[in-house]
Amino acid sequence: MTSTMKPFLSATVLLSLAALLACGGGGGGSSTPATATTLAYTDPTSGTYLLKKDTSLSSGSHLVLDLVGPATGTAAGVSVTLNADTTKVAWVDVPAGGTTATLMQNGTQFALGTGTPILKAKASGTTLQATVAQKAPTAPASQNGVLLRVALDLKSGLGLAQGTAITLTADATKCQVLDGAGTLSPITVSVGTLTAQ
Repeated sequence: MTSTMKPFLSATVLLSLAALLACGGGGGGSSTPATATTLAYTDPTSGTYLLKKDTSLSSGSHLVLDLVGPATGTAAGVSVTLNADTTKVAWVDVPAGGTTATLMQNGTQFALGTGTPILKAKASGTTLQATVAQKAPTAPASQNGVLLRVALDLKSGLGLAQGTAITLTADATKCQVLDGAGTLSPITVSVGTLTAQ
Protein backbone atom coordinates (compact mmCIF):
# COMPACT_ATOMS: atom_id res chain seq x y z
CA MET A 1 0.00 0.00 0.00
CA THR A 2 1.36 3.30 -1.03
CA SER A 3 0.39 6.71 0.13
CA THR A 4 1.02 10.09 -1.39
CA MET A 5 2.03 12.86 1.02
CA LYS A 6 1.56 16.43 -0.07
CA PRO A 7 4.02 19.04 1.27
CA PHE A 8 2.45 21.77 3.30
CA LEU A 9 3.53 24.83 5.25
CA SER A 10 2.14 25.57 8.62
CA ALA A 11 0.77 29.01 9.44
CA THR A 12 3.75 29.59 11.76
CA VAL A 13 6.26 28.95 8.97
CA LEU A 14 4.38 31.24 6.57
CA LEU A 15 4.36 34.07 9.14
CA SER A 16 8.09 33.63 9.76
CA LEU A 17 8.86 33.84 6.03
CA ALA A 18 6.68 36.93 5.63
CA ALA A 19 8.47 38.66 8.52
CA LEU A 20 11.89 37.74 7.11
CA LEU A 21 11.04 39.16 3.68
CA ALA A 22 9.60 42.33 5.20
CA CYS A 23 12.92 42.89 6.98
CA GLY A 24 14.87 42.57 3.74
CA GLY A 25 15.99 39.01 4.32
CA GLY A 26 16.32 36.37 1.70
CA GLY A 27 18.67 38.27 -0.59
CA GLY A 28 22.06 39.90 -0.76
CA GLY A 29 20.88 43.53 -0.99
CA SER A 30 23.23 46.32 -2.03
CA SER A 31 24.39 49.05 0.34
CA THR A 32 24.54 52.72 -0.66
CA PRO A 33 27.98 54.32 -0.26
CA ALA A 34 28.20 57.08 2.34
CA THR A 35 27.82 60.58 0.91
CA ALA A 36 30.85 62.87 1.07
CA THR A 37 30.55 66.02 3.19
CA THR A 38 34.18 67.16 3.52
CA LEU A 39 37.32 67.71 1.47
CA ALA A 40 40.45 65.70 2.23
CA TYR A 41 43.85 66.79 0.92
CA THR A 42 47.18 65.00 1.09
CA ASP A 43 50.18 67.31 0.79
CA PRO A 44 52.77 66.66 -1.93
CA THR A 45 55.84 64.84 -0.63
CA SER A 46 58.46 66.54 -2.80
CA GLY A 47 59.07 69.64 -4.87
CA THR A 48 60.42 73.18 -4.61
CA TYR A 49 57.11 75.08 -4.45
CA LEU A 50 54.46 73.09 -2.60
CA LEU A 51 50.69 73.54 -2.40
CA LYS A 52 49.96 72.42 1.18
CA LYS A 53 46.85 72.25 3.34
CA ASP A 54 46.52 75.01 5.92
CA THR A 55 45.26 72.92 8.83
CA SER A 56 44.41 75.91 11.02
CA LEU A 57 42.18 77.61 8.42
CA SER A 58 40.61 74.54 6.77
CA SER A 59 37.50 72.86 8.16
CA GLY A 60 34.96 70.39 6.82
CA SER A 61 34.05 71.26 3.24
CA HIS A 62 36.27 74.41 3.21
CA LEU A 63 39.88 73.74 2.19
CA VAL A 64 42.56 76.43 2.42
CA LEU A 65 45.79 75.78 0.51
CA ASP A 66 49.12 77.53 1.14
CA LEU A 67 51.76 77.98 -1.55
CA VAL A 68 54.98 77.27 0.36
CA GLY A 69 58.30 78.38 -1.14
CA PRO A 70 61.74 76.78 -0.98
CA ALA A 71 64.02 76.97 2.05
CA THR A 72 66.52 79.19 0.20
CA GLY A 73 66.41 82.28 -2.00
CA THR A 74 64.45 85.53 -2.02
CA ALA A 75 61.53 86.82 -4.06
CA ALA A 76 59.49 89.97 -4.62
CA GLY A 77 56.39 88.27 -6.02
CA VAL A 78 54.76 85.11 -7.28
CA SER A 79 51.98 84.19 -9.71
CA VAL A 80 50.15 80.86 -10.00
CA THR A 81 47.48 79.36 -12.22
CA LEU A 82 45.55 76.44 -10.71
CA ASN A 83 42.84 74.23 -12.20
CA ALA A 84 40.19 72.25 -10.32
CA ASP A 85 37.18 70.12 -11.25
CA THR A 86 34.52 72.78 -10.70
CA THR A 87 31.71 70.27 -11.19
CA LYS A 88 32.64 69.09 -7.68
CA VAL A 89 34.37 72.06 -6.00
CA ALA A 90 34.34 75.86 -6.25
CA TRP A 91 37.08 78.48 -5.89
CA VAL A 92 35.97 80.59 -2.93
CA ASP A 93 37.12 83.35 -0.59
CA VAL A 94 39.89 82.27 1.76
CA PRO A 95 38.08 83.38 4.91
CA ALA A 96 34.89 81.33 4.64
CA GLY A 97 31.83 83.58 4.50
CA GLY A 98 33.88 86.76 4.19
CA THR A 99 32.23 90.08 3.36
CA THR A 100 34.75 91.03 0.68
CA ALA A 101 35.91 89.10 -2.38
CA THR A 102 39.26 87.62 -1.37
CA LEU A 103 39.87 84.64 -3.64
CA MET A 104 43.51 84.86 -2.49
CA GLN A 105 45.33 86.08 0.58
CA ASN A 106 48.89 87.24 1.00
CA GLY A 107 50.93 84.70 2.92
CA THR A 108 53.48 85.38 5.63
CA GLN A 109 56.48 86.43 3.51
CA PHE A 110 55.68 89.45 1.34
CA ALA A 111 55.39 93.00 2.72
CA LEU A 112 52.75 94.67 0.54
CA GLY A 113 53.35 98.21 1.82
CA THR A 114 50.82 101.03 1.92
CA GLY A 115 48.25 102.08 -0.63
CA THR A 116 46.72 99.67 -3.13
CA PRO A 117 48.50 96.32 -2.84
CA ILE A 118 49.63 94.18 -5.76
CA LEU A 119 47.26 91.38 -4.83
CA LYS A 120 44.89 90.00 -7.44
CA ALA A 121 42.99 86.78 -8.06
CA LYS A 122 40.45 85.83 -10.70
CA ALA A 123 38.39 82.65 -11.09
CA SER A 124 37.02 81.68 -14.49
CA GLY A 125 35.54 78.25 -15.10
CA THR A 126 37.94 75.64 -13.74
CA THR A 127 40.85 78.09 -13.46
CA LEU A 128 42.10 80.37 -10.68
CA GLN A 129 44.82 82.90 -11.45
CA ALA A 130 46.52 84.57 -8.46
CA THR A 131 49.34 87.11 -8.19
CA VAL A 132 50.94 88.85 -5.22
CA ALA A 133 54.01 91.12 -5.26
CA GLN A 134 55.88 93.71 -3.27
CA LYS A 135 56.32 97.25 -4.53
CA ALA A 136 59.79 98.65 -5.16
CA PRO A 137 61.95 99.60 -3.34
CA THR A 138 60.91 97.06 -0.68
CA ALA A 139 63.71 94.55 -0.10
CA PRO A 140 63.04 91.04 -1.46
CA ALA A 141 61.54 88.58 1.01
CA SER A 142 62.65 85.12 2.02
CA GLN A 143 60.77 82.41 0.11
CA ASN A 144 60.98 80.07 3.11
CA GLY A 145 57.32 80.28 4.17
CA VAL A 146 53.76 80.81 2.90
CA LEU A 147 53.74 82.98 -0.23
CA LEU A 148 49.96 83.06 -0.80
CA ARG A 149 46.71 81.29 0.12
CA VAL A 150 43.72 80.10 -1.94
CA ALA A 151 40.60 78.11 -1.03
CA LEU A 152 38.14 75.54 -2.36
CA ASP A 153 34.71 74.45 -1.13
CA LEU A 154 33.02 71.13 -1.81
CA LYS A 155 29.79 71.80 -3.72
CA SER A 156 26.71 70.74 -1.78
CA GLY A 157 23.90 68.51 -2.96
CA LEU A 158 25.98 66.45 -5.40
CA GLY A 159 25.70 63.16 -3.51
CA LEU A 160 29.34 62.25 -4.18
CA ALA A 161 30.51 58.98 -2.69
CA GLN A 162 33.22 59.19 -0.04
CA GLY A 163 36.63 58.73 -1.63
CA THR A 164 35.70 60.40 -4.94
CA ALA A 165 38.88 61.82 -6.51
CA ILE A 166 38.80 65.50 -7.48
CA THR A 167 41.19 66.87 -10.10
CA LEU A 168 43.49 69.69 -8.89
CA THR A 169 46.53 70.76 -10.92
CA ALA A 170 48.95 73.66 -11.41
CA ASP A 171 49.58 74.99 -14.92
CA ALA A 172 53.33 74.62 -15.38
CA THR A 173 53.37 77.22 -18.15
CA LYS A 174 51.69 79.92 -16.05
CA CYS A 175 53.35 79.74 -12.63
CA GLN A 176 56.18 82.24 -12.10
CA VAL A 177 58.31 83.88 -9.43
CA LEU A 178 59.91 87.34 -9.45
CA ASP A 179 63.16 86.54 -7.68
CA GLY A 180 65.27 88.82 -5.49
CA ALA A 181 67.40 89.85 -8.48
CA GLY A 182 64.31 91.03 -10.39
CA THR A 183 64.20 88.10 -12.81
CA LEU A 184 60.82 86.59 -13.69
CA SER A 185 61.21 82.81 -13.95
CA PRO A 186 58.84 79.84 -14.40
CA ILE A 187 58.32 77.60 -11.38
CA THR A 188 56.87 74.15 -10.89
CA VAL A 189 54.17 73.96 -8.22
CA SER A 190 53.76 70.49 -6.71
CA VAL A 191 50.13 69.65 -5.92
CA GLY A 192 48.86 66.91 -3.59
CA THR A 193 45.78 64.71 -3.95
CA LEU A 194 42.24 65.93 -3.33
CA THR A 195 39.24 63.73 -2.51
CA ALA A 196 35.69 64.12 -1.26
CA GLN A 197 35.15 62.34 2.07
